[in-house]
Amino acid sequence: MQELLFNTVDGTGVKLMQAKKAVILALAEDSDEIRFELTFSQEEFKRLFENLESLACEIWEGLVPKEATSAGSDYWEYYDRRLDNNGYLSASTRKCTLYIERPARTNKKLYQFNKRKMESFLYDYKAK
Repeated sequence: MQELLFNTVDGTGVKLMQAKKAVILALAEDSDEIRFELTFSQEEFKRLFENLESLACEIWEGLVPKEATSAGSDYWEYYDRRLDNNGYLSASTRKCTLYIERPARTNKKLYQFNKRKMESFLYDYKAK
């Protein structure tokens, strides 16, 4: 599994990981928090999105950013089967910030993208 590390302006480490059929955002260190406001420098935020797209294109052939047309393609909420709970994600490109509620305190995973959720996430990022 490929891993890349990104740091927020307050020093929080965020890992971007490539799995067989998913792209995962995870904490680099333990935390008891469930909700995160992860603000990056403009340069680091751009690097994060470039790497998100690059990893996604390696995993999913024919990945094309598309507007969300259903609840299944909207990245705002995802269900994590292994952790049996929902995770939530929104982003502000103007503030270079990701707002995340992770599915469980006991796991470092913040969010897991499938192909369709990644397409809508990249579409929104590029549209702004």
